[in-house]
Amino acid sequence: MSNNSFSGLEMLKVAILMEEEGYNFYRNGANNTSGKTKEFLIAAASQEYFHKEKFLQLYDELKKGNEAGSEYLYDEEVTNYLRSLIENQVFNKKDEPKEAFKDFESAVLSSLKTEELTVTVYNEMYKGISNHTAKEVMQKIIEEEKQHVEYFKNLLKA
Repeated sequence: MSNNSFSGLEMLKVAILMEEEGYNFYRNGANNTSGKTKEFLIAAASQEYFHKEKFLQLYDELKKGNEAGSEYLYDEEVTNYLRSLIENQVFNKKDEPKEAFKDFESAVLSSLKTEELTVTVYNEMYKGISNHTAKEVMQKIIEEEKQHVEYFKNLLKA
């Protein structure tokens, strides 16, 4: 992945799709658990949704003045291709919800693992970027995900 030639808009599209996948992963877990674990998973899903909204805002800002050049990103085939690049790379659907969310601690540990993997994936993408604007966009995405990691680490310490 480190020799990519993704544009800033393409990276944001991937990030948006990853946040959607994370949202669905946590919501599905919440639908199959109860109590403190369910509350945690609902909060994690909310964070994914919040990140998606931030990335959509960045996407709209970066797209300004280049609407015609970014139309292909709305194509269903392009979206499916980008989704296939990330599907099950971070949020492994095979683990949900039985083992990953069997109790609060396992839910936080599983969530921490997935968020750390997300940061790793984004760092690999960052290495191959030559466009300055795209690098800035990816750095913002990485910082958002690092905040997620810290949140989960703090939960484990508490």
